[in-house]
Amino acid sequence: MPPPRPVAGQASAEFVALLAVVGVVLAGAAAVGSPPALAAKVAGAVRHGICLVAGGICTPGEARAAGLAPCLVHARAERERLGGRLLVVRLGRGDSLLVERRSDGSAAVSFADGGGAGASVGAGLQIAGLEAKLRGGAGLQFTAGRTWEFPTFAAAARFVRRWGRTETLTGEARGLLPGGERPPPADSRYVEGGGYGEFAAALGGPAVAGVDLRGEAGAVAGRRVGRDGRVTWYDRLDAETAGRLGLVLGAIEEHHAGEAALEVTVVRGRPVELRVRAAARVHGELTPPGPATSMQDLHARLRDVSRAPGGHGRRLEAEVSLDLTEPANRRALLGVVEVLQLRVAPGDWADRLRALAARLDADGAVDVRLFRVGLDERDLGADAALGLGIGASYERTEEVRELMGAWSLRPGGALQEREDCIPA
Repeated sequence: MPPPRPVAGQASAEFVALLAVVGVVLAGAAAVGSPPALAAKVAGAVRHGICLVAGGICTPGEARAAGLAPCLVHARAERERLGGRLLVVRLGRGDSLLVERRSDGSAAVSFADGGGAGASVGAGLQIAGLEAKLRGGAGLQFTAGRTWEFPTFAAAARFVRRWGRTETLTGEARGLLPGGERPPPADSRYVEGGGYGEFAAALGGPAVAGVDLRGEAGAVAGRRVGRDGRVTWYDRLDAETAGRLGLVLGAIEEHHAGEAALEVTVVRGRPVELRVRAAARVHGELTPPGPATSMQDLHARLRDVSRAPGGHGRRLEAEVSLDLTEPANRRALLGVVEVLQLRVAPGDWADRLRALAARLDADGAVDVRLFRVGLDERDLGADAALGLGIGASYERTEEVRELMGAWSLRPGGALQEREDCIPA
């Protein structure tokens, strides 16, 4: 029988000394130029030793035994959008590709098609060489998508090479012709829709530096259906509402969360799980020193991540899940659903949110991820005024996320680093 693991955060003096010696050896090896492969193996062994001492989740086997799902370690999203404007009417069409790789080696590929229609108005003013422009709009949008699951990333890559070209704007146009090809049936499908609003403002002139402001907001709800019969209903939340759903999500909202969502998964008509997630751009890294023993502790650590505005290539994500087979958890969720259905007096809305937040803090399972983010944006556009307001635009965006660190906190336990999620 193998010896028991050390208690989290309690390492023997001999082991700590050994790590210090190895650190000195690594520093010396780096100075004389040791082979990179050897240095990486030694560094990986040291990291694994630290994980063992700190009581983290160090192997995929330990993660499975603890009931923890594999982590997303790499994601690449490509989006393109084509838009047109005639007078105040705007139409848009978009496509996207998402490839995700997980820590257990599996992968997923998603294709999505979207469209929208709305109205847009603008105004301009020029005085003494100073020019100002303002444009705003609102409308409805929808998206339909499909996801395929693969046991390996290599299989997903082959699928993208085979079918990716058929899912672009031009590829779908070719698919409408006789003999057009279609991918095989997907493992799950989703559809979502809602409203949006956007604005753009520009100020410039010989005496002032150019100023360009843009922004958009929307309300989206959707449904995802898997082959196994699981149905997930989801709703995009504003950051302020998400920030009121417990300590962890509140800490993310303090970093000016840009994304938030609530999901409820149903099996054979019975709700089984609630997930609430939020994400924010941040500076710096999250490196909790030792185990966090409560939601309050984790909340404090998330708040302490550097708050420089705008973010610096880092994305901090937090997800809290709740078992809805527990009656108390289900009652708390139903209380909020009644708020969304406008079946509750406005004076009781805050109490319903607080009740759900209390259950998320008391019985929620938390997963925290820190990603490195790369973004590449390209856009082309033109406007004309020949008696009519006419415009067209094309945008292409590519975003890459790479996992830098992952942590999990389960009810009644301590915060554990997920070394099993970090590529060797």
